[in-house]
Amino acid sequence: MSGNTPTAVASVPLHISSIVIRLDDASKKKVDSAELKLDSQRREIPRSSEQAKDLSATFDPALAVTTERVSLSVHCQYHTMSVFLRKTIVNFSLNRKDILSNAVDRDGQREYSTTKEKITVVIAMSSVSPVDTRQLQSTSSDILQICPKFRLLVIGKTGVGKSSLIQQAFKIKKVHVSEHRRGEANINEEFVAPENERFVLHDSQGFESGDSSCFTVAKNFIDCRRKMPKLQDKIHAVWLCLSIPHANERLLENGIEEFLKLRKQILGNIPIIVVFTKHDVFVDKLELDADESGEYDEAALKALKIDTLDKLCIQPLKEVAGSDILHTTVSTNEEYESTIRQLIDLTTANVEKFVASEAALTMMIAQRVDIGLKLRASIASLGSSMDFIGFTMLDCLSVIHKDIIDVWNFNDPHCHLASDQFKQLMQKDLDKVDPPHTSEAFVFGLSVVSKIAEILTSLDGPIMPIAVTIGTGMVLVKWVYDTYQQTKIALQRIMTYIVDLTCVMQILFLLAPTGSISRHVIKIAIKAYEEAGKSNVHSEIQSYVSVTRSGRDNALEKIVGLINDHSIKAEEVQGLRTKIKFPVDLQEDEEW
Repeated sequence: MSGNTPTAVASVPLHISSIVIRLDDASKKKVDSAELKLDSQRREIPRSSEQAKDLSATFDPALAVTTERVSLSVHCQYHTMSVFLRKTIVNFSLNRKDILSNAVDRDGQREYSTTKEKITVVIAMSSVSPVDTRQLQSTSSDILQICPKFRLLVIGKTGVGKSSLIQQAFKIKKVHVSEHRRGEANINEEFVAPENERFVLHDSQGFESGDSSCFTVAKNFIDCRRKMPKLQDKIHAVWLCLSIPHANERLLENGIEEFLKLRKQILGNIPIIVVFTKHDVFVDKLELDADESGEYDEAALKALKIDTLDKLCIQPLKEVAGSDILHTTVSTNEEYESTIRQLIDLTTANVEKFVASEAALTMMIAQRVDIGLKLRASIASLGSSMDFIGFTMLDCLSVIHKDIIDVWNFNDPHCHLASDQFKQLMQKDLDKVDPPHTSEAFVFGLSVVSKIAEILTSLDGPIMPIAVTIGTGMVLVKWVYDTYQQTKIALQRIMTYIVDLTCVMQILFLLAPTGSISRHVIKIAIKAYEEAGKSNVHSEIQSYVSVTRSGRDNALEKIVGLINDHSIKAEEVQGLRTKIKFPVDLQEDEEW
């Protein structure tokens, strides 16, 4: 992706109102169907009749595109030697900026077309935003329209540990930063990982002694980004990465000192956090030296770590930057995951305070290390999507579903979480209330892990499909087509869906810290929730609804309370993962 100043189309919204797929007259293929994938949505485009050669679909309201890439898969068939039927898939990888830049006016409509293997795709764009008072709005879509990606500038010299830090915080496979050779970094280049498109990285090498060019380039880049009018184009936070020095080593290069002294002038309100990396190496060295000396008990060793870090890092930093400079220590070793969470929390809090709440929420979505922030973002997305009068229950549940899965931002390349099948699984037992598993207080995380272990134990050996049934047909329950009314049963269904889906998202967070989501893993999460806490949730909601006469605000308060009661705490995650005796195979999959 080019690092040049974004053109005007970068901030223009794209709304797809229709798609037409045409075959060249000379083509021997016949189109069976097509599938459009964007954001967390997947849209099937079926053939209207056996005789139809082309495909078309109209979207009302128009589809809002907030990610840079859109994919379209066209499924075709053809005969070889006039006898044998063959099937093939032609994949179109579409770029949002290309669509907007190359669209033409045709009969009063903006259109973009592209051709591949004698197949032409024509995309028609809505001339106006699809926002309509009759349309139920998704909170996450509204926020991501303003700030679709969290934009982070990372500064640090070669070998400081930038790559591993970014990989851990955002759970991505590869990072293009200057960790290997000096001079590689191009601060203008945008790096976006395909497995986490809610995060964009700019990399700057450190400002080493005798080299003022990197400092000037970074200063000019930040100044340019600060002047951009759109929030999505601005830098939202800066991480300045420094290795914890050995005794008698200097912490700050001259260029870094100058940058820190001028930071308020250069950055304005952009929060900067000094990140002392490789904390585990520092701790291991101190513990080894203390063990060899035999002079320190546990309390004295703890005090030594604090005093040494203060002497080597914190005091030299404050002497240059002042006492108000934000700083934290990190290690990317698994046992130090809490340090990454502290960095994420510190960044999010200051982005919310000094930049914009939309950028802070996008950071909560982009990060994949703090389950507490995911829960907070889930709750934040509920308030605006609870005005349901005049819409069908399917509309209501669909917008709730989109808001929640958007916030959790799993690596879901096949859009399993946005699929109709997954929605059916979440809808099928909303009215079912079994007796609670226990009337005693229980820890949700421990209960879930216990059930996961039982499920995986039963699967040990040849892979067996998870017994979670969705039935047949595209929609399992007829009431989803009913218009929402302010009745107790409608309120019960809405509340139950929100809490159920949020609990399943938490379990997926435990099961799939890295890698992509599969149907196999989703079904394990659903089954674990069914056996661990689902009946308790349904029973509590039914009891609340049966006696309440309160409105939406009280219902939201009850939902938040239930989510908190059935939440997995951030500090528990690593320990709970270790209690799952059998590893979950993220590559294994099965049919719904």
